[in-house]
Amino acid sequence: MKRDWTSRSTILIFALILIVLNLIGLNLFGRIDLTDDGVYSLSDASKDLVGNLDDPVTVTAFFTSDLPAPYSSNRRFLKDKLDDYRAYGGRNFQYRFVDPRNDEELRQEATRFQIPPVQIQVIESDNVLLKNAYMGLAIQYGGKRESIPVVQDLSTLEYDITSALRRLTRTETPRIGFLSGHGEPDPAQDMQTLHRNLSRNYTVEVISVTNGKIENPPAAMLVVAPTDTIPSEDLRAIDDYIMNGGRVGFLLNRVTADLQSGQASLLTTGLEDMLAGYGVGLGDDLIMDRQSSVVTVQRRQGFFNIQQQVPYPFFPISTSFNPDNRMVNRLRDLMFYFASTVDTSLTVPEGVDRELLVFSSSRSTTQKGFFFIQPMFEQAQFSDGPFVISAAYRGEFPSAYEQGRSSVSTRMAIVGDGDFLNESIIGPVPGNGDFALNLVDWLVQDEALLSIRTKTIAPRALNEISAGLRPWIKYGNMIGPVLIVVLFGLIRWRTRRNRQIVLVR
Repeated sequence: MKRDWTSRSTILIFALILIVLNLIGLNLFGRIDLTDDGVYSLSDASKDLVGNLDDPVTVTAFFTSDLPAPYSSNRRFLKDKLDDYRAYGGRNFQYRFVDPRNDEELRQEATRFQIPPVQIQVIESDNVLLKNAYMGLAIQYGGKRESIPVVQDLSTLEYDITSALRRLTRTETPRIGFLSGHGEPDPAQDMQTLHRNLSRNYTVEVISVTNGKIENPPAAMLVVAPTDTIPSEDLRAIDDYIMNGGRVGFLLNRVTADLQSGQASLLTTGLEDMLAGYGVGLGDDLIMDRQSSVVTVQRRQGFFNIQQQVPYPFFPISTSFNPDNRMVNRLRDLMFYFASTVDTSLTVPEGVDRELLVFSSSRSTTQKGFFFIQPMFEQAQFSDGPFVISAAYRGEFPSAYEQGRSSVSTRMAIVGDGDFLNESIIGPVPGNGDFALNLVDWLVQDEALLSIRTKTIAPRALNEISAGLRPWIKYGNMIGPVLIVVLFGLIRWRTRRNRQIVLVR
């Protein structure tokens, strides 16, 4: 009996190929990530960080096993991400998964790392039950430790891990100062989310001008929505800070507006002339945009007052960003509150580069001189936009007070709205917070965090289409698949019928 050695040889060769590929995979790592933001692969900043560790990093994932969906996918996503870190960190990055559920010693260890159990809903025997589960992460390096109490937001997982590693490995924490003393909001009270997120990677302080100087200058300073006139002594102190290389973000209101009273007027703080010397400034206007948020107003209908939501063009929503700037090119949208335009007509001094960041939509205009901010039920058609809402500057700026003096190379940014981060006014807006964090990272030149913060797994928003096209798309989605199946069936039937006719002949 003749044996089929050819088939056996094929199977043997195929098995050897699989073995060799697995052996290669133990030493080589690769991933194809087709998402725009690269959410399923590590950024270059994370790769460089773990690839240049001086000491070993040990990661302990306190994760309850056999979790139901969607928590089970969190565990898989976390394991894939840790595999990526280990692939680029080599022997200096090791991790393990442990389940403290039935182990008292592990529960005590989780408590020491400040990782508490969290309650989750599970369905057992058609009943909804609450159970305790562990879903935290502890990171140890060089005798120091950081923890992520709950792995919940997968879109920020890489940022959380990498920022924790940076805190463990760096020798000094940069300081961020919020200027105070001129009616500015309290960051700890009015910008709680921003304050909390900044505190994860920076030392956040409230600073003031003392004896004509900014004592112990921070790495970057934010001037947010001053409402009082800033004394010339303080302006000179800010100018001196900039001349010595200080980096400043100006988040300013050029117009003070009160929606309740329906009144608005120009606001002068003294910063205007100083900033103009740097080629930086805001227009004496308010942006009105058809792409905007809404407000609730009362409307008389018969004998009743009814509440109705109407678009409010003075709350513009920006979805247009500079695609080449890492501060904004991954943002989805920003919401502003009585925003003014960046004055691009000002001459930028020689040696200073200006980069436009955020724009209103093309269906926008500006209101100048007399401001009428009452909500309107009938919206005008605007077509003067887009307008610049934020810009960044870098280079050597001339002093506003000392003739012939120039700064060392530094950075500056301006936003035509000082309230877009104020949670007591508009509440927390995720995109606004991401923009502010990116702006601070850019000011202090922390490109590593800037490159990974705005990765997102959020669904894509649909492009805006005309009202006339919507019915065609709607009914096309309903009828189109049926017509395709019917057409395919007719083609198949016609093909088979023609074949039968040929065979008969």
